[in-house]
Amino acid sequence: MRDVIVIGGGTSGLYAAYYSRMRDLDTLVLEYHEETGGKAKVFYPEKELYDVPGFSGITGEDFVYEAQKQTDLLSPDIETGVVVEGVEETEDFVTVKTDKGDYTVASVILASGLGAYDMVPLPLEKREAFEPYSIHYTLENRDHFKNKRVAVYSNFRIGIDWALTLEKEGATEVYLINRDETFRAVYEHDEDQLAASSVQVFRNSDIEDLDGENGALSEIHLSNGETIEVDHLLVYEGVNIGKSFYKDWGLDVEKGRVVVDTEMKTSKPRVFACGDAAYYPGKTMLLASGMSEAMTAVNSVKQLLVPKAPPQIYSTVVYKHDKPGEEKEQ
Repeated sequence: MRDVIVIGGGTSGLYAAYYSRMRDLDTLVLEYHEETGGKAKVFYPEKELYDVPGFSGITGEDFVYEAQKQTDLLSPDIETGVVVEGVEETEDFVTVKTDKGDYTVASVILASGLGAYDMVPLPLEKREAFEPYSIHYTLENRDHFKNKRVAVYSNFRIGIDWALTLEKEGATEVYLINRDETFRAVYEHDEDQLAASSVQVFRNSDIEDLDGENGALSEIHLSNGETIEVDHLLVYEGVNIGKSFYKDWGLDVEKGRVVVDTEMKTSKPRVFACGDAAYYPGKTMLLASGMSEAMTAVNSVKQLLVPKAPPQIYSTVVYKHDKPGEEKEQ
């Protein structure tokens, strides 16, 4: 039986996995999506983050890369594409129920945010003929759009971010389609940057039809009567987040998140939480906070499983002679 399963492979989950291996815990990460990285990779891969300790500025994509590289040093097991359906606790172990089968484990750390999410698709049935070759829902693999004609369909601020990034990354033509007049959650400087760019903006315009062959998109027909010639279409219409399942799992919940104490312990003694999944008064919703909570959760797991273990450890002691991932000197 493993010591701990970390549910969620975002940055908090990856750090929980890394630190749990540092504490000699047999660790498995279960991630809903096909790749780890979470929100930082999906929603703002190109945005500079300035509130992550140790970096004067780092993009979400690069931060995820560094987090994954650090995690790989201690090689926790990671399984992706797994849907967690329930967590049941007994006095001696926890059963994690998934679509791939049940896992019996000594403890669980929830790093699963508000739950699994999927991108809202383009509201046209014809889209299926062009997914995923020409229609995309994230800005991963930005080199894919270099020297291409790309349209972005969104009425969110993230649409502006994506359009400006595509321009910077070398797309030959960038179009931004907004079915409304204004963008949601936008700041004045975002509109200023957009106005100063070469991005062609279509406001109060919706997508009425798509044309192309063999999965390759060639034209987008707009409700204002115009037609845009494109190679790719990026869509951000928001995300579908399922009903909070934490309450169904028998956990105390506040504002859709799992209530924890100062040890990151939930209402179930063998289940802990960190990152966006965790709630306590005064919580700050930052990546850095999630990593601190991950360490606390792991230390609590260690104390639960090995009561005589020290409450925390220092990497300068554990790796006094060897780097993480190297064989320790005997």
